[in-house]
Amino acid sequence: MSNATCRTCARVMRDKSDFPRGNFSSEFCADCVDEKGCLKSRSIIRENMIKERVEKRGLSMEEAAESVDNLMKYLPMWSQQPV
Repeated sequence: MSNATCRTCARVMRDKSDFPRGNFSSEFCADCVDEKGCLKSRSIIRENMIKERVEKRGLSMEEAAESVDNLMKYLPMWSQQPV
C-alpha cells in the first residue's frame, strides 16, 4: 500500500479507501474530493476538519476552528490563500 499525506487536510492516506477512487497517485484524500473526482471547496473541507476534531478529539467548536485554521495556513493547497 501507499503512504501519503493529503495536501488539503493533512490526512495520512495508507489504504486504498483513503484515496479517491482508489487512485494512489492522488494528492488529495477521498474526503476532500467529490464523487466526480473534483476537489471540494476550501470552506467545505474546513467544516469537515472542524467536525472531525469536535467528534473524534472532543474539542469545542472554537478550539477545533482555531486548530484547523492554524493547520490550514501550512498545508500546501491553502498556504498561499487567506483564511
